[in-house]
Amino acid sequence: MRTGAEEIVAVRQEILQLLRQQMDALDSPLGLKEARLSECYERQARVHELREKLQALSGSDHDVGPARMAVADAPSCAAAVMLPALDTAANV
Repeated sequence: MRTGAEEIVAVRQEILQLLRQQMDALDSPLGLKEARLSECYERQARVHELREKLQALSGSDHDVGPARMAVADAPSCAAAVMLPALDTAANV
């Protein structure tokens, strides 16, 4: 069984992996056809789920300082950038 810190690290790693896949999809010379766009939205939904999980895990710690909160908010910043980019790509 994982400790809270190990689970937080695992969730962050999964979020980063998903966001890298999002960036690869946006940078792809193949463009964003309907199937690839659908995959992007699925990944984005998973990032949202993981972000909520990360917040819950971080909230369970008593030591939630500004640095930890900033890291917890990083996926939300990435999501805010990704969704408009995906919408724009879908309209191209």
